[in-house]
Amino acid sequence: MNTYFNEITSKPVNTIDDKVVYKIPAGAMSGNGDLGVVFDNDEKDLVIHISKCDFWKFVNGAHGEGGIKAVGDLRISNIDLESYNIRQHFDKGLLLCKFGDTEIELFVAPGNLICFEIKLPENNNSIVDVRLPDTCSSANSFAEENGVKCYSRKFCGENVTRETGVAVALKAITSSAENGNKTTRYCVAVVTNFDSEEYESKAVEMASSCDYDKAKFETEKKWTDFFSASKVTLQDKEIEKFYNSSLYHLAGCMGNGEFPPGLFGNFVTDDFFPWAGDYHMNYNYEAPYYCIFSANHPELFDGYMAPVNDMKDEATKMARLFGCGGYAFPVSFGPKAMDVYSQADCKEHGILFLGQKSHAAYACVIPIMHWFSTYDKEYALGNYYDFVLNTAKFWEDYLVKERGRYVIKGDAAHEIPYYRGEKFNALTHIGQINTINAINSLGLVKLLFNAVYEMARELGLNSEKYALWEDIIENLSDFPTFIKKGKKCFRYSKFGIRWRDENTVGLQHIYPASQIGLSSGEKLLRIARNTYFINDRRLDDNGSNSYLPAGARLGVDPDFLIEGIHQNIKEFALPNRLFRHHGGGIEHLTTVPATINEMLMQSFEGVIRIFPCWNRKSDASFEKLRADGAFLVSASLENERVTALTIKSLKGRKCTVECEGVKSVIRKSDKTEIPFTKAENVVSFETQVEEEYILI
Repeated sequence: MNTYFNEITSKPVNTIDDKVVYKIPAGAMSGNGDLGVVFDNDEKDLVIHISKCDFWKFVNGAHGEGGIKAVGDLRISNIDLESYNIRQHFDKGLLLCKFGDTEIELFVAPGNLICFEIKLPENNNSIVDVRLPDTCSSANSFAEENGVKCYSRKFCGENVTRETGVAVALKAITSSAENGNKTTRYCVAVVTNFDSEEYESKAVEMASSCDYDKAKFETEKKWTDFFSASKVTLQDKEIEKFYNSSLYHLAGCMGNGEFPPGLFGNFVTDDFFPWAGDYHMNYNYEAPYYCIFSANHPELFDGYMAPVNDMKDEATKMARLFGCGGYAFPVSFGPKAMDVYSQADCKEHGILFLGQKSHAAYACVIPIMHWFSTYDKEYALGNYYDFVLNTAKFWEDYLVKERGRYVIKGDAAHEIPYYRGEKFNALTHIGQINTINAINSLGLVKLLFNAVYEMARELGLNSEKYALWEDIIENLSDFPTFIKKGKKCFRYSKFGIRWRDENTVGLQHIYPASQIGLSSGEKLLRIARNTYFINDRRLDDNGSNSYLPAGARLGVDPDFLIEGIHQNIKEFALPNRLFRHHGGGIEHLTTVPATINEMLMQSFEGVIRIFPCWNRKSDASFEKLRADGAFLVSASLENERVTALTIKSLKGRKCTVECEGVKSVIRKSDKTEIPFTKAENVVSFETQVEEEYILI
């Protein structure tokens, strides 16, 4: 079975009971990492929505007119949509469509070209055109020259803090007729002012010079190379399909180095997506990246730090509002330090912090994942060490030391809908406002200081901080606990909110903050598992992307997790393999690959564990999953036994592996057995850069 393939056999339905649901489109999609398309239709035309990661309206203030905006629609008229079939070939980046007597091939090529070929009867007078939205006060224009139609959309004016513009150039590049059918190839070039100051002329030039066959070759190569970076093979082919399609859709919107995807990536179909499509920093922005390193796609991280680093000046000012140095973040912002957080009636400095101080620490989770999985010192110095260091600086100042223990005060576990308007009653939220030791923040701060200390030592920097960091790591408060339903569980905070039957905030110190795992000891694991099962959050609209991987980290029944994945597919999956959740557009694409990768292999505790949370009766294999320590791991499970295990060392670090039955370690290049130590099922050995090792 080809698990890189999906077929859609009916027109997309984006409503339930005639109401739009969460704005997550159901139509076939394709993207190249920056430019994206979504298939749709109206009463007359086939509609292909076009969006791009860097097309925003820059207007300051929360809940305003600013945010990511749609580019426009490609429309094809006189298409019989009653007979509907679209085949998505993820490993080629191709959409092959058949609508009645019309066939369409479409792909989004590198270089921001949409190429498509239409084959239909010669007597069909189909018209291909582009329509731009006229909402949100955009200035639209049209020009045609030498067979190229150029449509432009621009946001400018007094209330716009940064002008933005986009051009869509359409050209029919070849046409032929045979056996009563005509075949026409088209190219659409999409260029913003961030791509080129002369974006209109650049779009026209690109459309005029398009080589369809070359663009198709480059597109297929891009996706062939992408899926060759790693591979997971399961007996459960439905899950394997969603594993591959999820990675495809994530990669389809993670490619612009200055404009990483907001809540809805590049499948924005109009100008009015929720929360302005912004960067929400208390998990939504980070969640899509949970799986990319274990899936061996660190390149998808390349744009992540751009908006984070662009906020440094504002982050410094915000930290000072709390009497601290370093960096502090509001709950959300846009690209290029776009202000979507200011609200005058907020009593918390007129900024939407929503009672939380942990946003910058949460932003550090993903670069910390990058660090441990790559140990790329040059990249860390150039991209994120400064941010991690200054976020730690904020917490050095913000933490309060009482009776030898570091305490977090006034930092809410959940968002507080307060400081907004005259009707706000502080007494209603007094516990949240005066929170002590929110459990998610404790986990994030523990991760932060362990990571910055590790980075600094590896980089040979900031040795003057080591003693303080060691003290914080050693003496940060323990995770709060209480008795719930007769069992000892984690409490959401030491003082303040005890528990909420929603979201997974009370488990995020486990995942993604990586503070509890199979090496944590039975006492802590028992508390964690009690907490995990006290409320089944597998179908949580916000938290299934952390709940399910956290279960793998705790070693819960793997069948429980597999059932949870199937439940998510049944309840939330759309025909295009997106998930229709309330908590954002792309964040739940990480659910399947992150969970499966953690079930097949774990490495965050310094030990590479092979099939640590897997039903051994179900054969499985994986190739080149990336482990912490910068290792690429491949393994097979057959008939309840690990039958093959190879590890490639990218940085030459010491490797420690937990896997039963290992009797020797062979260096592959010269087939030499190398020395190793062994304690029960744990094997340790020294490695060399770019060398591969076979464990037998």
